Amino acid sequence: MIQIKIQDKNYDIPTKWKDMKLNYWCGLYAIINKYNKKDEEGNIIEPDHSEVELLRMNRDIFMYLTGLKENEMSLLDLDSVNSAINAFAGALEEYKPKGIEKFELDDKTYYFPKEFLKRNTFGDYIESTHLDSTIKIMKHGRFDVLPEQMAILCREAGEEYDDDIIPEKTEKFKELTMDIVWEFSFFLTMQSVKLTRTFQMFLGKTEEEVEQAKTEFLQLDSTTNS
Repeated sequence: MIQIKIQDKNYDIPTKWKDMKLNYWCGLYAIINKYNKKDEEGNIIEPDHSEVELLRMNRDIFMYLTGLKENEMSLLDLDSVNSAINAFAGALEEYKPKGIEKFELDDKTYYFPKEFLKRNTFGDYIESTHLDSTIKIMKHGRFDVLPEQMAILCREAGEEYDDDIIPEKTEKFKELTMDIVWEFSFFLTMQSVKLTRTFQMFLGKTEEEVEQAKTEFLQLDSTTNS
């Protein structure tokens, strides 16, 4: 985190992923995503912003970072705006996972579900469909699904799943910093490989057939629970 001074007022600008909480990043990502081009399936295409689009996106990001309104921005010099944007841009570098297995929050230690899918039980197979759904949603930039998924899967030592405490844990996990969130995202990606193997074991199908089976199962499960 660095502090920049604009018209005698100091502003804290995040420069690393650990400087940003998940809620904060979701707001920023919504701005960035608004200017991203997408294909027919909603996948983000490599950004190719025009100069006007880039100026508008930087304006919106700057207002989010500082809390200033558009009419207040018109009074600022360009160097002040650029210094804030350039400082923040450093935080958007690709995160390099450390492979952590636990994290601390409010003096409690939560563990990633390291044993997930090791037992290869049918119960694990059913639960894995929801994890796979989360992975697919995340590919479209839906970071907002992560707090609940983490509340379900990340637990204290000896903690059993309790549906009643999930809403409270979900709200708490929205305060996680983005370095922890990226670690969990990396963990989910690794589980996706195990997930495909689990489906293959239970269904005896090829990888292509597994993907189709997962999609059909998720659609059926969604219909059943709606």
